[in-house]
Amino acid sequence: MDVLTDVLDTVRVVAACYGRLEASAPWGIRVQASEDAKFHVVLSGHARLLVDGADEPIDLREGDIVALPHGHAHSLVDDLSVAPQPLEELLGCRARDEGSIEIGGGGEASTVVSGRFRFEDRRNNPLLSVLPPVITLPGEMGKSVRWLEPTLKFIACEAASGRPGSQTVIARLADVLFIQIVRGHLASLPANGSGWLSALADSQIGAALGHIHQSPEQDWTVQSLASKVAMSRSAFASRFMRLVGEPPLSYVTRWRMQKAAGMLREGKQTLAEVAAQVGYDSEAAFSKAFKRAVGSAPGAYRRGSRVGPGLEVAA
Repeated sequence: MDVLTDVLDTVRVVAACYGRLEASAPWGIRVQASEDAKFHVVLSGHARLLVDGADEPIDLREGDIVALPHGHAHSLVDDLSVAPQPLEELLGCRARDEGSIEIGGGGEASTVVSGRFRFEDRRNNPLLSVLPPVITLPGEMGKSVRWLEPTLKFIACEAASGRPGSQTVIARLADVLFIQIVRGHLASLPANGSGWLSALADSQIGAALGHIHQSPEQDWTVQSLASKVAMSRSAFASRFMRLVGEPPLSYVTRWRMQKAAGMLREGKQTLAEVAAQVGYDSEAAFSKAFKRAVGSAPGAYRRGSRVGPGLEVAA
């Protein structure tokens, strides 16, 4: 399993909500800040995105996708002079059988799909922490990327069906939608960039990350990791810090705790088995490290994760 696949496997969408906006100029929506990731897809027409704290608006055209992984407050408008309407109110007042929301003043038309994702244990997720405030994926020749519309249609179909298991299907499709956005962002990164995602493309640091993810239980040292990728200890430590943003052994510990959290949520293994699989000889040592990293003891974390999350879908 490659590193990105390993990390993406830890990102679970536990709630998804989205709605289709049929907008006509002048129009605008306002989205409040929250921990949920937000996304917008411009199916037709155009829009301008204004993120709180940003200096300049982002122009979006037909086919473009924009995601805000950290849930920053923002507005989406057709013109900067428009006073936007709260999106939560628009979604909340719809009748269940309505297929879309109509907003605006009757001018030039645009169609936008807007939604949000809620993630399982996002505070301790290594991927979400390194994503930028805004991810923009340009459309392909004025059309949304080919995987998008079938995915959205599948979600809408399941939401309307009411069949047994539909909530699980919707959650998994939301996983796919988010993963595709992340993959699109990764493909757009410059070859000489910095950060954890860019580090995956570095032949030696990327290989070191692969060793850590493949065998988190190993008693890794900076020297042993450097030897694995044919680098000196000092050169390896320096490049790892520059690209990943933290020392090698700090990353090892953080990834061990993330893997342990995933196993605890699944609830299939004992604490002793979880501890052994992430490199700890005793439950006591593991529990101490886990509580320091995550903020709660492993047993309490496992009990808390057994409370089933809700799934809400507006389609």
